Amino acid sequence: MKKYIAIVFAAITSMSVFAHTGLTSSMPADNAMLMKSPEMIKVTFGNPVRLVSLSIANIEGEPIETAFKPTIEASDTFSYNLPMLMPSTYKVSWTIMGDDGHKMKGNFSFMVHAMDKMQDMKDMKDMKDMKDMKDMKDMKDMKDMNDKKMDHSGQNNH
Repeated sequence: MKKYIAIVFAAITSMSVFAHTGLTSSMPADNAMLMKSPEMIKVTFGNPVRLVSLSIANIEGEPIETAFKPTIEASDTFSYNLPMLMPSTYKVSWTIMGDDGHKMKGNFSFMVHAMDKMQDMKDMKDMKDMKDMKDMKDMKDMKDMNDKKMDHSGQNNH
């Protein structure tokens, strides 16, 4: 009898394992090291599921805004646009629900090392700073000219 119960329990347990699915791929991939900010996040699961939650946070735990809304319809792939991410390590956490109502959780991480756009922004800021410095020099030159007003009182008038 104990053997029969063990066989039934093993069969039920293995059926529930087959009924559940997990993350099969992501973009960015788990442990990816990126040289620029990704434009979107994409998660793909082994079977159609409902995505109950999806959150992204940087290494300081600050959340990154996405257009995520829990889904009613099941799908195997979900994707969302991302804002420009600063260099940091990011953790993506997800929760899915299968047809049987069972929830599964998981996460993956990726790193953004540097950004082309961020470098462009820095270059633009440097250019603006240089222009501001030139404007300040021009203002100083004008002040110097005002300080050195010509004194015509000692000139001979013919």
